[in-house]
Amino acid sequence: VRELSHNPGDSVRLDEWAARLHVSVKTLQRDFEREFGMPYSRVRTQLRLRTSRALLETRPVAEVARRVGYSSPSAFITAFVKEYGCTPGRYGSAG
Repeated sequence: VRELSHNPGDSVRLDEWAARLHVSVKTLQRDFEREFGMPYSRVRTQLRLRTSRALLETRPVAEVARRVGYSSPSAFITAFVKEYGCTPGRYGSAG
């Protein structure tokens, strides 16, 4: 998680992390659930969206989407609205 928080745009999958850490994917899945109460994908999404809020104060939506690891601005917007109830453009302009 520390590595992800330093680079939320990193697209490393859970199986790749497991290989790097020399543990099974199942073990890593259980560790995420135990430590954070949610799966890896949710932890990664939350880190990305939290980081995006700070970036939105000074950067355009498309750049923020790319920097935090979304494949497209629309995928980022969808995730942001689901999490925060407003578009990233509206959030950025409110700050």
